[in-house]
Amino acid sequence: MVTVRFSNEHDQPIEFMIEPWATVLDIPPGSRFAIHYPAPADRADASHAEYHSGMIRFWCEGLTFEVEVDGAIVLT
Repeated sequence: MVTVRFSNEHDQPIEFMIEPWATVLDIPPGSRFAIHYPAPADRADASHAEYHSGMIRFWCEGLTFEVEVDGAIVLT
């Protein structure tokens, strides 16, 4: 299982978008969050993050994923 961790250091919510599903979560100010997913078995993991104003877009190479915000799983 691969885990990639982020934090929202802003004083307002940010969007966390998981592609290719176009899933969007609002991340509260000051929160720490992570995405967990299985690494691809047949190729190198090319997952990556893009940072935009008010948003992080994460391109996930896993077949499934779950998101944890402040220690609680909020999306699977």
